[in-house]
Amino acid sequence: MENTVDLIKLAIENEVRAKTFYSKAAEITSEGESSMVFLELSDMEDKHAQLLVDRFGDLLAQQDFDAKAHLIKLENDMPAHPGEKENELITSKDMRAVLDFAIQMEVRARDTYQELAQGLTDPQHRALLKDLAAEEQQHFDMLSKERLSVDMPIDERPAL
Repeated sequence: MENTVDLIKLAIENEVRAKTFYSKAAEITSEGESSMVFLELSDMEDKHAQLLVDRFGDLLAQQDFDAKAHLIKLENDMPAHPGEKENELITSKDMRAVLDFAIQMEVRARDTYQELAQGLTDPQHRALLKDLAAEEQQHFDMLSKERLSVDMPIDERPAL
């Protein structure tokens, strides 16, 4: 159970980190389509974090962990203290590197949800985690498509 609790905490933190990263990435991109993709992803990751807190809050409370307070603290701290690598990427304004990092974040999130789903017996929790893993895969696909288009002339890029 403790490993499950740790993974849920990690998943919440990853969602907040991704939300912050995507918000900042939207600010640095000069292309409207990319900016919109990042803003959309930021909103989705915010919803994922809230969903995790709502659905797993009781389970975490059984381990004396206040998920809601943890989320609030993360949301307050993360924008002021993003990870060193995230901050470096954002300030570099290298869209290829930003997209590569974002793709890696989505893979980690997807894999975390899949691992969590395997460790739970509650069918509703398992279904939720499988749904979240599928959404992270969609984010991966969206970002991969965006990454491929970075080197193409604007008029040749596929529609998002």
